[in-house]
Amino acid sequence: MFKPWRLGAWMGFPIDVNPSFLLLLAFVFIAFGGLAGVMVVGLSFASVLLHELGHAVVARRFGVRVSGIELGFFGGAAKMDGMPRAPGRELAIAAAGPAVSLALAAIGIGLGAVTHVSLLGLIGWINLVIAGFNLIPALPMDGGRILRALLAYRMGHVRATEAAVKVARVATIGFAVIGLMGAYQLLMLAPFLWMMTTREQQMARAEAAAGGTGRGRYVVRQVDGRYVIVDVA
Repeated sequence: MFKPWRLGAWMGFPIDVNPSFLLLLAFVFIAFGGLAGVMVVGLSFASVLLHELGHAVVARRFGVRVSGIELGFFGGAAKMDGMPRAPGRELAIAAAGPAVSLALAAIGIGLGAVTHVSLLGLIGWINLVIAGFNLIPALPMDGGRILRALLAYRMGHVRATEAAVKVARVATIGFAVIGLMGAYQLLMLAPFLWMMTTREQQMARAEAAAGGTGRGRYVVRQVDGRYVIVDVA
């Protein structure tokens, strides 16, 4: 409905902000301490941007086309076309984002402790939370992709996706339960995550129906409501 705004480009990747990000800022401003809360959100999204750049840079090294990075209400996403299905490459791309966040966490917390600058420590803890949350094994989050890649070494991409989907749905139900206890952003995230998990499952099944082994590289498109392989590389 609403087009994202282009902020510019960094390292060759277009950076867009979804209008839903403004809703998040408004919500935080009202509920969590005015401008102080908005500042924390701003630092968080700067950290998320660096996290997604980690994914994008590694993906580009493997020849994956990255059309840009988009920031929105639920965080950020590096928009990739033709994600490699070889387990090692998916593992490397999925792990790159948390690796960047953990490095920033170590630097921020370390410098904060040495210099006693609370802002540096805050940046470090924000990145530690981002890394920890993204490593939850729920597709299509990083932890879910890492789990699938590890399983795919033994059982191939399609069966690994089916197994990772089961784990993801348990995590999604957990998000919904925690959300009902007051973490409302998790409550809003849960149905979105469930839909994205279902999409990953549909794409894997489309590959299987097309005779894919799950070990190569597939480009999947949605055509007339169905996921089909239109190119195999």
